[in-house]
Amino acid sequence: MNDLLAALSQKLDHVRVVAQLRKAQHMPLVKQYLLSTQPLNIKEVNDALYELYVQEEDHESLAAGVVEFTNFDSIEMAQMCEKHPLLQFRRIGAMLYKRSKKWAQSVALSKQDKVWDEAISTAAESSDSALAEDLLNFFVGEKLNACFSACLFTCYPLLRPDVVLELSWRNGLTDFAMPFMIQTMRELQTKVDGLIDKERKKEEAEAEEKKKAEEALASGYNGMDYGAGDPNSMVVYGQGGMGGGAAPGYGYGY
Repeated sequence: MNDLLAALSQKLDHVRVVAQLRKAQHMPLVKQYLLSTQPLNIKEVNDALYELYVQEEDHESLAAGVVEFTNFDSIEMAQMCEKHPLLQFRRIGAMLYKRSKKWAQSVALSKQDKVWDEAISTAAESSDSALAEDLLNFFVGEKLNACFSACLFTCYPLLRPDVVLELSWRNGLTDFAMPFMIQTMRELQTKVDGLIDKERKKEEAEAEEKKKAEEALASGYNGMDYGAGDPNSMVVYGQGGMGGGAAPGYGYGY
């Protein structure tokens, strides 16, 4: 059957063929046909082939396939892998949940299988503070102090300092939380220094503008020297009939 399907591959409607074979429950018989057709990256072909991998417990082929050929139902495949008895399939399920941005499901599956590093990395990638803090509380409850410390480091931007401080103080984990608190205080001090520097520069700029305005104002008054250098800049009274002398200033010789 595989040879016949391969020979007719160019003329077949692969979606319809897969549907008919699935209905007849003949999928395991046409695995080679599915493999030869997979480079076309057809969703129905990928779904059928990945289901065969799960049934055959071929986790290596499934892991390679879902990375290379991504046109398939990720959530359905993740749910299928989630219930598989083999750890390797459940890890693939957690990865598929993570890739589909189902962060909580991915973390829950990793916690169930005690794959702590994957749970921490997923929480960090989620950018979800609530999820990261929930995972941190889980590590405290399970007395996984090293994981608590690793979570503080990896999920640092997502964790609120007051939450971390209270958790560490109540559970005797101050030493594990101290690097986190030191870094937090350092960043806080840097922000405060930045604000102070910004305010200082603003005050200096305002003082400089005020000084320039005062200088410009003073310069404007000095330039208003009436009659200086221009004999036509003011009216000369009494010239030619009131004594013939030089014209006096305002209020004189009128």
